[in-house]
Amino acid sequence: MLPALLGAQTLKIATYNVENLFDLRKDGTEYTEYIPNTGYGWNKQTFRAKIRNIAQVICDLKPDIIGLQEIESDRALKALQNGVKACGHPMPYRLIADTKPTPVKTALLSRFPVLKRREIDPDGTLKTRNILEATLNVKGRPLTVFVNHWKSRSGPESRRIVSAKALMRRLRALAKKTDYIVLGDFNSDWQEWRTLPDSVRLNDTDGLTGINHILQTVVDNQPVTKRAIHPPEHYDLWFDLPPQRRWSHNFYGHKTALDHILLPASLFDKQGINYKDKSFKVFKPRYLFTPKGAIFRWQRAKHRRGKHLGKGYSDHLPIYALFTTAPYRPKQKKSHAPLTAPKPTSLQTLHIADLYTRPVGWVNITIPKAVVIYKKGRVAIIKEPKGRGILVYKDIKRLKKGHAYTLQIRKLYDYKGLREITRLRVEKDLGPTAIAPLLTQSDTLRPNEVVASIGGIYRRGYLYYGKGKKIKLYVKDKRKRPRNGTHVILKNVRVSTYRHRLELVLE
Repeated sequence: MLPALLGAQTLKIATYNVENLFDLRKDGTEYTEYIPNTGYGWNKQTFRAKIRNIAQVICDLKPDIIGLQEIESDRALKALQNGVKACGHPMPYRLIADTKPTPVKTALLSRFPVLKRREIDPDGTLKTRNILEATLNVKGRPLTVFVNHWKSRSGPESRRIVSAKALMRRLRALAKKTDYIVLGDFNSDWQEWRTLPDSVRLNDTDGLTGINHILQTVVDNQPVTKRAIHPPEHYDLWFDLPPQRRWSHNFYGHKTALDHILLPASLFDKQGINYKDKSFKVFKPRYLFTPKGAIFRWQRAKHRRGKHLGKGYSDHLPIYALFTTAPYRPKQKKSHAPLTAPKPTSLQTLHIADLYTRPVGWVNITIPKAVVIYKKGRVAIIKEPKGRGILVYKDIKRLKKGHAYTLQIRKLYDYKGLREITRLRVEKDLGPTAIAPLLTQSDTLRPNEVVASIGGIYRRGYLYYGKGKKIKLYVKDKRKRPRNGTHVILKNVRVSTYRHRLELVLE
C-alpha cells in the first residue's frame, strides 16, 4: 500500500454561489437590476469589479475543481476564468449548463480536462435550472461532478423535489462504483427533514424533502454516516463539522447550510478517488465579512433604484473538501452528527418572555401557567396572565382554547424572525380561564399576540388604521381578501412577523 500512497494525488473541490454574475449583453432574460447600462449601474466598471472580487476568492481558495451557481452565460464565465488566470490560479477548462435560457445557470471551472458533459433538465420549464454533469480526467481516473442550483426558498419544497428526483434518476443509471460528487446550492438545510414540518409556507409535501429523503442523506430519520453508507445513500459533509459551524449563508441572522457537498459510498472505499477524511471546511477569510460580522455580499444602494456600488462579493460563502487517489482512511475523531434528540437538561421554570432570548433548539423549560388564547389549524397562541404570548406550531393536539396549562417546553424555533414553540408537553390542565382580559389592543401590537378588535381601510395588502398607521394583512385564502378601499373590522386576529415585518394573519 505504501507505494500507492506515495504516488497519491490530492485535489481540492469547492462550490460557490457567486450571487448574480451577469455579462454586459442584453439578452432579455436578465433580472431588471442587471440590464446593462441602465439606471441601476450595471456597466463595464461594476462588472469588472464583480469579476475581480469573485476571482480573488477563487484564487485564494485555490480549488482544482469548483462548481459555480448564478452565472448568466458563457461570456460571464469566460470573463471569470480570465480573472482567475490573471491572479495566478489558471483553470483552463470551463463548462456551463446553458441549453435552457434561465436568467442564471450552473457552471464549472476545472484544472483537469473534461471527458464528457451533459445537462439534466428536471422538468423542461424555466421554473427549474438545469443540473450540470461533467466527467473529468483526474490523473487517469474519471470523476463525475454534478453541479446543482435548486429552486430558491421563495417556492415550496415540491419545487426542489422536482430537481432531486431528476438527479436521483440519473445517479441510479450510473455504473456501479462510479466515483461522483454532488454539490451546489440546494436551497435546503442539512436538517431539512427536521425543520420543514414546522414551515407552513414551505411544507407542501407532508414533510418529504429533496435533499434528505430523495437523495437519501437521511434514512429512517437518522443521518447517513460514513461507516454505514450503502448505495444509493449519500453522506452530507456538513456532518464533519459541529452543528454550530454548519452554515454558509446568513439571512437576517438566520444561519443555514444551503450549499452542500454530498458523497456516495464509492468515495469511501479503496479504489479510484476518495474523500480525505475530516477535510471539509467553509472558506471564510476576513474580507468576506463586514466589520459587524455579516457576509459581505455584493452591494447595491438602498436608494436611487438600488444602484450597484461596485463592491462586495456574494451572499454565500464557498465550501470545499479535499480528495485523494489513495484509499479512504477514516480518522478516529468522533462524528458530530446529532443522531438523536439530546437528553433533557435540568428543568428550568421560566416565563414566556424568557423564551424570546433563549437559543433555538431543544430546551427543558416549565411555564407554570399559560392560557390558550387562540387556536386555528396547526397554530395556537399561549399567553401568561400579565405576560407575553408565543406561537405554538403543530404540537397543539392536547391544547384547548380557553384553558390554562402548566407546560413543559421542549423545542424552540425561529421562522423568518418569528419565535415559535414546536415541541411541548402538557404537565397539567388547570381548567377554563377567561380569554378576553389577555387580548391586546390595536395601539400595542406585538408578535404572537391576539388583537381583540382592529378596524381600518384595506388597500393593496395593508390595513390602514389609527392615525397614519398601517400593517400588512396576510390572508391565506385569497378569495376572502377585502376589496381595495373598503372599511374592515377584524376581531380576535393574531399578530405575526414575516422577515421581521409585523403583519396580521387571517387563517
